[in-house]
Amino acid sequence: MKVSQYMTRRVVTVGPDTEFHRAFDLMRGRRIHHLPVVEGDRVVGIVAERDVLLAAANFGSAQVPVGEIMHGPPVCVSEDVQLKEAARLLVTHHIGSLPVLDAGGLLVGIITETDIFKIAAGMLNARPVAKRTATKASAGAPGRSRRTASKATAVRKRGAALGKPAAGKVPKKVSKGR
Repeated sequence: MKVSQYMTRRVVTVGPDTEFHRAFDLMRGRRIHHLPVVEGDRVVGIVAERDVLLAAANFGSAQVPVGEIMHGPPVCVSEDVQLKEAARLLVTHHIGSLPVLDAGGLLVGIITETDIFKIAAGMLNARPVAKRTATKASAGAPGRSRRTASKATAVRKRGAALGKPAAGKVPKKVSKGR
């Protein structure tokens, strides 16, 4: 099993000049915990949610760029590497994600410790190989990922099971007969 079969292809990235509060907003809004930091077309670092939270505790509302708090150079992996090797790198380096690079050193995906856990638990199936078009999402790219959309569906279903109305729906009034 290769990393390319399980990695997330639509990677949200930030530049080193992105203010850390903006990075945190992206993480919360997209429900992700790691952002590769790119300069031009090269990955120069990675910033994790815990890095941003520490920055918030230390710098408060100060305008601090991600380049000041990121870890770099990042530990990266080739898309042809076996999952076992990616998992070993995560454990050895005590990190939560690996940017995935193609043969030319360009970012083509990301694989996280959560992905590895889901694979081990049988909760993540291999993803089809997409065409080699621009699949990298920029920090401001619109739209929801498949993962976000499925989570929203799960939340609606869970709410319906608990008798809660779906967002935007008004529950019907039930009158008691007298």
